[in-house]
Amino acid sequence: MLGPALRSALAPALAPALRSAALPRARAAAAAALASGSRLHAVRRYLSSPSAAAEPDAAAAAVAAAAEAETAAAEQKPPRQFNRFWKSVTLGVTSTGFTVLLDGRALKTPDGHQVLIPLNRPVLAALTAAEWEGQEKILKSFSLPLTSIVVRAIDSFTDAEIRKGVIDGLLKYVHTDSVCYRQPYPDSFVKLQEQYWTPLVDWLKRAYGLDIVTTDGILSIQQSDEVMAKLRSIVEAYDNVKLAAFEKAVLRSKSFIIALALMEREINVDFAATAGRLEVIHQIERWGEVEDSHDTDREDLKRQLGSVACVIASSL
Repeated sequence: MLGPALRSALAPALAPALRSAALPRARAAAAAALASGSRLHAVRRYLSSPSAAAEPDAAAAAVAAAAEAETAAAEQKPPRQFNRFWKSVTLGVTSTGFTVLLDGRALKTPDGHQVLIPLNRPVLAALTAAEWEGQEKILKSFSLPLTSIVVRAIDSFTDAEIRKGVIDGLLKYVHTDSVCYRQPYPDSFVKLQEQYWTPLVDWLKRAYGLDIVTTDGILSIQQSDEVMAKLRSIVEAYDNVKLAAFEKAVLRSKSFIIALALMEREINVDFAATAGRLEVIHQIERWGEVEDSHDTDREDLKRQLGSVACVIASSL
C-alpha cells in the first residue's frame, strides 16, 4: 500500500492514469502480483562484503545481489532472508522516465543501469515503487516481481542480439506447446481440454487466421512456417518491458499460446493459471491435493502471472 509521502510524490505524475479505465484493472492485477516475484535474496551477503563498503548506492547493491534469486529458486534452495535497510521510497521523474528512489538513492540494475520506467507507464512505475515500500522488516525472494521484469527489460533487451535470441528461444515452445498435444482419454480430462485449450486454438484462428496443428498421438508435430512467422511478428512488436513480461508468462505457464492469450487480454490470470496446470488439476481431482505442494505451486503461478497482468494493464 502506498504511504502518504509516496502518494504525494506520485500524484502529479499519475493524475492522467488515475482518470483512465486502465487503473482499476491494474489495481486488481497488482493485488495478485505484489506479493510475488524473483531476483531478491542475496543482499545481506553483498552488503557485508568489502565491495559493499565502497558502494554508496544501497539500492543498487540490493538489486545486484538479488539477481541470484531466480537461480536459487530453480535449484529449489530455501530463500535467504534479510532486513529492510531503507526507510523511505519515493518516485523520481526525469526527462527519460520514472525512477525508484530508496532513501533518495536511485535503484540500479545488476549491470549498473539506472532503473528507468518509461514515462508512458506511470501505473507500472507506481506499482514498482509500491513493491519496495510494501516490504516489511524481513524481505523474501519472491517479493519483487515487477522489479524483475523491469530489470530484465533494461539489462537484457536493450541488446538487439539478446532480444532476438530470447524471441527465437520462446518460439521453440510453439512446437511443443501442451495446448497442441491432446489426450483422448479419460473423458474427464478430455472435457478439461475442451474447456481450457480448445478456446485458445479457436482464438488464434479467429483473431489471426492461424491454423494451429493439434494431435492426440505420440509423435511430435510442427507448426507451419506461416504460423511461426505470424507469431514472431506479434512478439517482435512488443516493447522491451512487454517482452520481459511475455517471457515470464511463457516460462511460468510453460506455454507460448497461453502466455500470448494473456498478453493480448483474451484470458485473465485465473484462466491462464488453470490452463497451464491442466494435467496437475486432473490428477488432483482424481487423487486429491498434496498440501504445501499443489496449493503453493498454484498460488505462486497466479502471483507470477499477476505481475504480467500488471504490465499489460499499465500499457493500456
